[in-house]
Amino acid sequence: MSNHLYRAKSSSQWSYLMGIIAYTFFLLLAQAHLFSRLPYPAMRADLLLPAIFGAAVEWPPVAGLLWAVFWGFVMDAYSGEFWGFHVGSYVVTTCLVHTAYEKFDFQNPFYQMCFVGLCALGQSVALGLYISLGHYGVTWLASTWISLLIRSLLTMLLTPFVLYPIWRMREKSS
Repeated sequence: MSNHLYRAKSSSQWSYLMGIIAYTFFLLLAQAHLFSRLPYPAMRADLLLPAIFGAAVEWPPVAGLLWAVFWGFVMDAYSGEFWGFHVGSYVVTTCLVHTAYEKFDFQNPFYQMCFVGLCALGQSVALGLYISLGHYGVTWLASTWISLLIRSLLTMLLTPFVLYPIWRMREKSS
């Protein structure tokens, strides 16, 4: 009987993992084909950042870091512009989640939004510094910083909507 329970639990864990992989791939496709083609750069929110946050909350540190590195590499390979940008920001997000896990209630949507918003702001600062090292004019640079701030706010506001399917999959697999 215990072997049957182990098999059922293992089966639900595999279905949970496959669901998370499929959902993250869906977010990647939405990011690549919908959000990246929006006419305003400020509207190009990073959908994978909240998903990486969700995996970091749910999984042990090593699994969360591997997940962050893998999807960060996929995003960096797809964008082709700033190699290491997504890997770095996703790894930092995962490490911050595991550092702050004891101090914050990450099941609260407000804390989720604030935490992902801070990580998105850090991501925007890194991207803004990368852009400012280029050969762009000052007026373009000022509008870029405003655009990056709006992008961070949009990522923050989308966090509960991105995380809801992850929490539902977890509840169904329990």
